[in-house]
Amino acid sequence: MNSMSDPSTAHSSGLMALKEEVQVLLDRDDLNPVLHQLLKHPPHKLLGALYSALLNPNKRVRWHAVTVAGFTVSALALEDMEQARIVMRRFMWTLNDESGGIGWGSPECMGEIMARHPGLALEYSRILFSYLASREGGSDNFLEYLPLRRGAFWGTARLAQADPATAKGAYPQIQKAIEFETDAEVLAFICLYLLHTDQSVNPWPGTKIVPQVLEIYWDQKLQTIPAQSLCKD
Repeated sequence: MNSMSDPSTAHSSGLMALKEEVQVLLDRDDLNPVLHQLLKHPPHKLLGALYSALLNPNKRVRWHAVTVAGFTVSALALEDMEQARIVMRRFMWTLNDESGGIGWGSPECMGEIMARHPGLALEYSRILFSYLASREGGSDNFLEYLPLRRGAFWGTARLAQADPATAKGAYPQIQKAIEFETDAEVLAFICLYLLHTDQSVNPWPGTKIVPQVLEIYWDQKLQTIPAQSLCKD
């Protein structure tokens, strides 16, 4: 059969072209000028390209994919809430040991999606919070792998930025996490969470941070800033 007349080949070629287009558009400092161009694609096709972008070695591409996933799934939820739930469950599955993979970008996407859709935040925020600290007396969702756990703390801080009232539900897990976390990035995200939810703890987690510079993604930009500056009012 001529490959040019094979629908499956054409479909595969179209998906590959979309993945390439999306990753090129994501690789820029300012995402806003290309958001409309990205969001013109049907959500299910765009999400397929974004899943690939989450694995890109380019940090800026990966993080912008998180932002666009938030816009995409929140828009999808307005049209078909059940399809949006399926996407959320997909991210949750990738963080399950039984999935056989590593859910790169999944907790960040969950946080960004919930930051943009209050209904999904009400349904799934407790799942995100359960990744932050171990639950006493049995199995739980605690993410032992630090890079994934950083993503969960970022997602929780991002939700706190957009919806402080819902994010306050994470406070018990945050309190537990402060007792054992020593990673500067995690502690910085805890500080951001506490500042956005207008809560305090003693000792303040910022006091545990050794002076150092972090590269973090916040307000849709990669920023290189002193870790301790994130822990100040």
